[in-house]
Amino acid sequence: MSEHSNYLQTFLDYLSYEADASPLTVSTYQADLQSYLAYVEERLGEAFVPSEGDLDLVRGWLSHKMDQGVKASTVGRCLTSLKSYYRYLLKTERIKTNPIQALRPPKAAKPLPVYVPTEEMDQMLSPEIDEHDWRAVRDRLILVMLYECGLRRSELAGLKEQAVDTQARQLKVLGKGRKERIVPFGEGLASSIEAWRHLRTSVFGLTESFLVNTEGKAMTPQAVYAVAHEALSAVPNLARRGAHVLRHTFATDMLNSGADLMLLKELLGHNSVSTTVRYTHTSFEQLKKLYAAHPRAAHTPRAEDTGDD
Repeated sequence: MSEHSNYLQTFLDYLSYEADASPLTVSTYQADLQSYLAYVEERLGEAFVPSEGDLDLVRGWLSHKMDQGVKASTVGRCLTSLKSYYRYLLKTERIKTNPIQALRPPKAAKPLPVYVPTEEMDQMLSPEIDEHDWRAVRDRLILVMLYECGLRRSELAGLKEQAVDTQARQLKVLGKGRKERIVPFGEGLASSIEAWRHLRTSVFGLTESFLVNTEGKAMTPQAVYAVAHEALSAVPNLARRGAHVLRHTFATDMLNSGADLMLLKELLGHNSVSTTVRYTHTSFEQLKKLYAAHPRAAHTPRAEDTGDD
């Protein structure tokens, strides 16, 4: 058994009996550290003893993990295991300085926003509903407003009656950080809003909130989420099915239709355009899928095909 193996077992005992770590934490750290030990000893060709000069070894092991296709979040966890180990070695004076104290984990790639294709979106909003059923009318309106106005669920749930102007066809929305913005909407949505208002008033009378629950009080963001989730459950191949998916779909469709990025930033209520830029990647993915349907998309041009006609 190498000297490092002795250090490792002492560290695992420390976690179990002194730090009171859970069995899962101990087993995870053990697996990560044994993987690190195997990598280092294969690279060095000899038994490994940890020291203050191990930074390059740790970097090499993490890079090796990334090259193997290990997710950035998992590599980050591996670094956490090693940092805990080297802190222990420093605490017990087996090393004089921690060589990886300043090492940072790799940034995890952010997943692209989930997008509902136009055909599926149309199908979701097309079924007939009972125009006298206030709940059905309200739920359909929730879906349409999330999609056509790009609202967050909390913003839609928090809409006040006076903030919805069908004459000017605009909403006064209170977003994150209580930042107010104006969101325009179309004539079709204005008609749907007026139909809802008439039905809501006949059932509940005048209300302060635009959307209400069975008690005539303001809906919660969770209730808006539930409406969207139920409707999206019928759409296949979605990684997520919350209300935010409809906001993402609004943004992507706007960009696909040629909307200006800075205008979209204002409509969505983003503080930074870097957040809005994420939707350009989704938009580009949609364009690639569209082009893939072209009969010559997989065509390899011959020499005579490459002229500039």
